[in-house]
This record gives sequence, C-alpha cells and structure tokens, in this order.
Amino acid sequence: MGLTEATNVARELADTIVFKSSDGTPSLLERPEALKQFMEHQHRRLHRDFLVLDNNKTILAHAADEEHQVGDKFGHDPGNEIGQTLADGIPRRFVDPEEVNAILAVPIENPEDTIIGAVLLEYDPVLQAAEQSTNSLLWLVGLSATAAVLVAVGFAWLLLRRFSSGLGDMMRGMEALAKGNAMTRISHARNDEFGQLADGFNTMADQLASARAHVEDIVETAAEGIAVLNGDGRVASANPAAATMIGRRADKIVGQQWDSVLTVRDPRGGAFAAGASPIEMALATGRQHQGEVRLTRSDGSHLPVIASCSPLSRSEGGLVLTLNDISELRRAEGVVNERADQLALLNRELHDKSETTTRLVKLGELLQACVTFPEAFSVVGTAMAEFLGGLSGTVHLTSASRNLVEEMAHWGDVRSSATQFAPEDCWALRRGQEHVAGPGMLTPRCAHITENGKKGYVCMPLAAQGETLGILHLCEPNAAERPQWLTERQQILRGVVDTLALALANLRLRETLRQQSIRDPNTSLFNRRYLEETSSRELRRMERSGQPLVIIMLDVDHFKQFNDTFGHEAGDLVLKQVAATLIEHARDSDVVSRYGGEEFALVMPGSSVQEGAERAEALRQAIRKLHLTHRGRTLGTVTASFGVAAYPEHGVGWAELTNAADHALYEAKGSGRDRVAIALGNASGERPPIQLVPAPKSS
Repeated sequence: MGLTEATNVARELADTIVFKSSDGTPSLLERPEALKQFMEHQHRRLHRDFLVLDNNKTILAHAADEEHQVGDKFGHDPGNEIGQTLADGIPRRFVDPEEVNAILAVPIENPEDTIIGAVLLEYDPVLQAAEQSTNSLLWLVGLSATAAVLVAVGFAWLLLRRFSSGLGDMMRGMEALAKGNAMTRISHARNDEFGQLADGFNTMADQLASARAHVEDIVETAAEGIAVLNGDGRVASANPAAATMIGRRADKIVGQQWDSVLTVRDPRGGAFAAGASPIEMALATGRQHQGEVRLTRSDGSHLPVIASCSPLSRSEGGLVLTLNDISELRRAEGVVNERADQLALLNRELHDKSETTTRLVKLGELLQACVTFPEAFSVVGTAMAEFLGGLSGTVHLTSASRNLVEEMAHWGDVRSSATQFAPEDCWALRRGQEHVAGPGMLTPRCAHITENGKKGYVCMPLAAQGETLGILHLCEPNAAERPQWLTERQQILRGVVDTLALALANLRLRETLRQQSIRDPNTSLFNRRYLEETSSRELRRMERSGQPLVIIMLDVDHFKQFNDTFGHEAGDLVLKQVAATLIEHARDSDVVSRYGGEEFALVMPGSSVQEGAERAEALRQAIRKLHLTHRGRTLGTVTASFGVAAYPEHGVGWAELTNAADHALYEAKGSGRDRVAIALGNASGERPPIQLVPAPKSS
C-alpha cells in the first residue's frame, strides 16, 4: 500500500469514526466497544494494523497491535510527528524504530473542523519502487541521448502515450469502482485536464467509500439478522446477528445455498410446501414477502423469527433477508395464556360471590346516602335482618369522650348485650380484633353480654380510617347445633363490617369537613365562601325587613414587610392578633371572616353607614395599639386600611357592595394607609370618599 492510498484509507477511517447519523446515534468515537469492533473489522478487511489516538496521544482503540494497550500513551514517533499532525492537520509519515514498515498519522476532525485525535496506519515503503522508477528513467534518458535522431518521433510517441495513459487510467478506475472496489484511486502528478478528472474521480471514490463504511457499520452492529442472497439463492453476505441466529460462523454461511444453511419451517414446526416459504416466494416472484417462520439452528434448537424478504433492484436479482427474533414475544404470549386460564378460574369464583357483593354494594350505597347517624342506623336495623338471617345483633358506637359504648341499632328476637357499657367490658375493643365465644370454646364471654344460655356470640370492631368507632355484636341462638354458624357467614360478615365502618367514618368525617370548609385554619374566622353564602342571605333578609347592612373591608398595611423581615411565622401571628381584635369588637349578629391573604371582611346586619364608619375607626385604633413580639423581637406598629360600604346606599347586591368597599379600601391605601374611607354614594350624585380619621405620621 503506497502513501497516497494509505492516506485515503486513513482519512476514510477518520471520517467514519466521527460520523453521527441523523437519528441521533452517537459516533463510534463515543462508543468504545463499537469502535473496537469496527477497527477489528477493518483489520480483517485490509490486513493492516490500526491505532486510534486522542489529542493527548492516548490510545483509544487498536486492531491486531499486541504491543500497545488501550489507555497507553503512544511515544514511538521520534520527531513528534503525531503532535505536529494534531497541531496543523497535515498527514505525516514516520518510522517506528521497533517496526519494519513505516507508519502514517492522519488527523481526526469533527464536523466543526476541530482536530480531536489521529489515526495511525501501517503502510509499505515506496522508496525502493521510487528508486527503481528513477533508474528506469535514467536508462530511458541515456537511450534517448544515443538515439537523438529519433527525438522527434519519440517526442510524438510520448505525447500519444501520455494521452492514452491518462485515458486508460480513468477507464480502469471507473471499471474497478463499478465492480465494487471502493478502494480504487487514480494516482497522478498532472496539472492538466486528466489531472482534474482524476482528482474528481478520487473525491467521488472517497465519498462512496465513506458511505459504504457507514452502511457496513450499521449492518454489522444491527440487532436484526441481515443476509444478502444472490439471484441463484447463494448467500452473498451475513451480519453477526444473522450468524448467531443460524448458529454458524459467517464464513461457513457465505457462498452456500440458502437452504443448505437455513432450515425454515412454518410457525407450528411443520414443513412448508414446495416453494411456499417467504424466501422461495420472494426469489421466484421478485416481490417482497414477509412471514413468521421457525428457524432450526445447527444445534437442533428452534427460534421463532419474522422473515422479511426484500428483492434487490439489480439485473442479476437477489434479495435482502431480515430475521427478527420474536422468541421473547412468544414467551410473553405463553405467560398471557397461562394468566388467562387463571383469570377464568377466578372469574368462576367471583361469579359465585356476585350475589353477596351486589347486596353489599346496595347496603353501601344506602349508607353513603345517609347524612345523619340516626338515618344510617335506621338502614342498618332493616338491612341486617336480610343479610344475617337467623342472627340477632346490635351496633354500638363509642362516645366522643371514649369512655362509654352505646347501642345505636338492634335487630332480631334476642337482645344479648347491654345497651351501654364501658369499652373495657368488650374483648374485641380491648384487643382490636374479632372476639368469638360460645359452646365448646375456651374464650371468655364479654362482660356486656347479658344472656347466660348456650348461645354463640361474636363482637367485631368497627374500624376505619385509623380509628375504632364501635362494635358489631351478633348472637346465634342455636350455636350448639350449628358449630359452623360463623364460618359460613364469615365473608359476608367481613363485608358488612367494612361497609358499615366506612360509612360511619365518612359520616363523622363529613361533619368535621363541614366545619373545616367554613373556617380559616390559621385565624379560625369564617372563610370567604361562608361569608358570601351568609351575606347573600342576610341581604335578602335586610331587604324584606327594610333594614340597612354595612360591609367593612380591611387590609393589613405593609404585610409583606412583616413576612420578609420577621418570617412567615411572625406574619401568621399578626393575622391571628388582627382576627382576635375583630372578634373582640364584633356583635353576635356580625359575621367576621378572613377574605383572603391579609384582607378581612366584617358584615354588620342592621347597621348604618355611619355606624360602620365608627366601628371601622375603632378597629383601626385598636389594631394600631397592638404590641406584638415574636421570638424576643418586637414586630413594630401594625396598621390597617379600611373601606366601608352600606346597603342600600352603595348597592343592592353582594357583588356591588364588595366592589364598593374594595374601591374605598384602595382609596384608603392610596391616600397614605392607616385610615378609613367610605365608598362613593349613588343615591343623590357623586361624592368623594370620606376620610374619617387620617393616619398618623410615623415617627
């Protein structure tokens, strides 16, 4: 291999190493294992040693070079030829004292034209060839001197030969490239038209070789098996994945008839009819065929694959065979079928329990629809006789004080439990689990059981949402004759207990949530939602009775500074103290709420606008007198701005009144804060906001 050819090969390798496909696949330089496989493939193809270095001359990969290891620093360039190539991008040759052949260093450039490494390629020296060429030229010159008489004829002959040589080189190069020899290049030293054509040819050949290398890399690393078949059915090539699926080495596959190395059967393992396999049909018709086949490997094992046959668009025919392993899919289908059988069995069991479940659902719907405890216990007393036919029982709830258990519902002919008892009188409440007593059992009876006959008893805790609410107590009068009385009802009992406990817990939670839904958790004042609902009702009541109504909106001045300076805990303290001041100055009929953030609202049914203004001024002064400390720090003076609006002077609807009060509040804020402003009148002309008490200047 000469210098020019070696340089072209090395440049082709460098371009392939940094190539990134449009789908985002990383380059070979970013995938060490793939780079290693690529270098070994190039070594087998060209029979040359290769090394890839980074810009620090550290070895990233090598092929068939046992003297160097990945990670070592290459130091066999006596004149630092590699360092010079990394600096200026010019290929250089040098002789390694420990090697026979010379070494060529070619830079690796990324798409941004930055040198990021180098490819080292072994090539045969051309000095001897050059010497022989020089000797031949001297001999020709001497011969020409002795034959001076033939100069004119020789000159003409040389011109003709030069023309024929250039044309012949071009023709031979194109023929070789057409036959698939991607390494074909035209060596020349001309500056004429033939030199330009040769340069263009070499550029085109370089691009074709680079594209071919990219395609070969994709095929070699693909997970699918890919094989190319000639028109006569012989295997022209096979990638590593195809060789693994077939179970033979690639060199034992290439050149063989496809049916001598590939044994395909139908998906069930039977033989295809003659000419019916996808491969045979594609070869015969020249059309694409695809289907599932069972591939018999060389070791006798079977592999389900999807065989896709795509004919090649060339005169001699042939096709590309793609094998896609679907063994994992088939195994997953087997698992799915097994699960389907299990589900069918479970479905039969669920069908047997559907009647019980339906009745439990109906009970749950009735209980969830109840809004009070008495309503729920009325449903329980009626439904339990149907669910637990033959059993008498009671439902007991623990009181809010947790020191008394009271009967809430009863059904059946036997009343076997006291109506009230202490929690410690029931073993189920003590232990937090079901307690059974009766004939032939060593477990003690609960102290709240009043019957002394030979009956069976069970107490089951009603627990839901982390809380024990009470018990379900049942009595079987004929327990001695029916020892399985509890076992045969265990499933439905569990469902009844869970449904009843959840319904009772939801009722209790609903009441708790109702209180939470109308209160602000931080200040314990009514929230905005409750204020709007209540005030709308109050407005209608005032309208019917002909009485006035006042709404006062107030906002804590510079509240953000409290949060920013002293922290949110201090801000919460300010809000709580302002809320306490509002409650302290409110009547029983007034509605005090936290309207949002640091804004509060006070509704005063039956009060005039003047009374509202006076109340607002009193509140302003009271808030200003607050002296608050937080964690030993004085929070400073707290002030608030007030806006006052009244019905019917400033509006007849809730939205009108709140808008009027808001505008007055904004006027108070804009006029310097720490003051009271009354909304504009709309009965007899406009008038400006009234400022009752000007805010004092801060010292």
